[in-house]
Amino acid sequence: MNFFSKNKIIASALKNKKGGFTLIELLVVLVIFVVLTGVVLVNQNSFNNSELLNNFTYDVALTLKQAQTYAVNVQENVFGSFSSSYGVFFNIGSSAGGSNTNFILFNNLVSSDGNVTYDATVDMINNKGSDQGDVTNCPTTNSECVQKYAMTNGLYISNICVTNSNNLINCDVKQLSILFTRPNPSAYIYDLDNSPPTLENSATITLSSAKGATSSVVITGTGQIYVQK
Repeated sequence: MNFFSKNKIIASALKNKKGGFTLIELLVVLVIFVVLTGVVLVNQNSFNNSELLNNFTYDVALTLKQAQTYAVNVQENVFGSFSSSYGVFFNIGSSAGGSNTNFILFNNLVSSDGNVTYDATVDMINNKGSDQGDVTNCPTTNSECVQKYAMTNGLYISNICVTNSNNLINCDVKQLSILFTRPNPSAYIYDLDNSPPTLENSATITLSSAKGATSSVVITGTGQIYVQK
C-alpha cells in the first residue's frame, strides 16, 4: 500500500468519525433534555397550583357576593317568604361537622330566636333548626343549605381573622357566619366561637395551597368584598 492510499484511508476514517455521535455525547444531550423537561414540568405545576388557588379565592368572593345579591334582590325562600337573610358559613374547626375544605351558602330560615348559624336540618312546622354548623352536610330538603362548596387539589381554608370595633384582630376564629339582610348590602359578620356570637367589623378568610401559597378574601361590615393577594 503506497503513501497516498494510507492517507486516503486515514482521511476516510476521520470523516466517518466526525459524522457520528459518541456515547458520551448522547448521554450529555439526554441529561440536558431531562433537566430542561424537569424545569418545565415544575414551573408548569407551580403555575397550575397558583391558578387553582387564585380561581377558588375568587369563587369564595363570588359566593359572598351571591349571598349579598340574593338578600338585597329579595330571593324567595322555601317558605314562600322574602324576608329571610342569606349568608355564607365557615367552620374550619375539628369538631363534628367542621371542615377546612367546605363552606356553605345558606338561607337563614331559623332566625326568630337570633340564630345566625347554618342549620343543616330545619323543622318546617316548628321553625327550629338542628345540625348546626355542619358544613359537610347539605340536604336538598328541609335545610337552610342553598349550596355546598368543596375545595379540591390540596386547597384549604387555613385561617380566619376578624377585626372588632376597637380594631383588635383575632386570627383564631373557627366558625364564622356572614349574613346579608334586605334592604341594605351591609354585611353582618359573626364570630360564632363566642357565646353569644359577637358582631365584628370585618373578616379575612385566607386560603392556602399544598405548596404553601396563600390568597385571601376580605369582607367589611359595609358590604365590600375583595380579594387580597
